[in-house]
Amino acid sequence: KPGQYVQFKVPETDEFRAYSVASAPSQDNGIDLIVRLVSGGLCSTYIHEVLDLNDQITLTGPFGDFYLREDSLRDIVCIGGGCGMAPIRSILLHLKEQNMPRRVMYFFGARSKKDLFFSEELFALERQYPNFKYIPALSEPKPQDNWDGETGLITQAVERIMYGDGNTEGYLCGPPPMIDASIKVLTQKGVKEIHIYYDKF
Repeated sequence: KPGQYVQFKVPETDEFRAYSVASAPSQDNGIDLIVRLVSGGLCSTYIHEVLDLNDQITLTGPFGDFYLREDSLRDIVCIGGGCGMAPIRSILLHLKEQNMPRRVMYFFGARSKKDLFFSEELFALERQYPNFKYIPALSEPKPQDNWDGETGLITQAVERIMYGDGNTEGYLCGPPPMIDASIKVLTQKGVKEIHIYYDKF
């Protein structure tokens, strides 16, 4: 389901690492993962520096109860930060295949412009579907970024911009402090906590 994750087995070890799927479930010839290289990270170092084309790997899954509720007609607010892009991208690609039937806002927080990714794809999606809005925000924009978009914490951007009449559900993915702050903002905006789904990284 869009939003779920797989477990990647590190070869020659008994270690697994969880990575959210970043592609749509309909993609049947493979899956996309977004893997940030972590200094000293067992699995990310293997993927970035050892894994090669045609190598055999072991994945298990999919797992997780963070996924798009497709039986709902509510508006959607997605809030992500850092590696929280992957599962939300899967959800958005799935909604795109359905011609974006619901109103969706996607708030994505990063430190500086170099920490943003898939922005061209997301702005193209925004141009294609008037009911989709992508709002990136930088907490520490650098002078060379020439940034004229939203600044501050992503939750501050949500407070300023989010519309809705309470008939909204939230999909949150990122670090625990961001998730906790986002839940607080969304409930203040009238979103019922039972309709807020999240994955803490």
